[in-house]
Amino acid sequence: MTKKKNQKGAGRKTVMTDLTLSKLKEGFAQGFSVNNACIWADISHSTYFEYCKKNPQFSEHCKSLQKKPLIKSILVINKSLNDGDVSTAKWYAERKGKEEFSLRVENTGKDGKDMAVDVIIKDNIKPKSK
Repeated sequence: MTKKKNQKGAGRKTVMTDLTLSKLKEGFAQGFSVNNACIWADISHSTYFEYCKKNPQFSEHCKSLQKKPLIKSILVINKSLNDGDVSTAKWYAERKGKEEFSLRVENTGKDGKDMAVDVIIKDNIKPKSK
């Protein structure tokens, strides 16, 4: 018995069309997660990951696209700083200059070591009656 060879065009059509790839890129450029981009493009996660396995450059491109919203936000922050927005300046300094401007307070024990915590266990504690 001989096996038949697949004819050109035989088999299942790919769902990774130009339109699907375009929708994925659009979603990633908006900062979508892989999950949300797949929903947006109407494909399964496994289809996306299989495609990325065969096309690693596409996967890297999508990761880069996901960073676009962060880049936009940095540009907006910089514009506010350049415009002299004091509240943005304070916010930025608290996050980027933590050593000097952070509002966070960290409590430590003696010589910067962990704090000692005493735990008291009481026996025979009965709940109050109403």
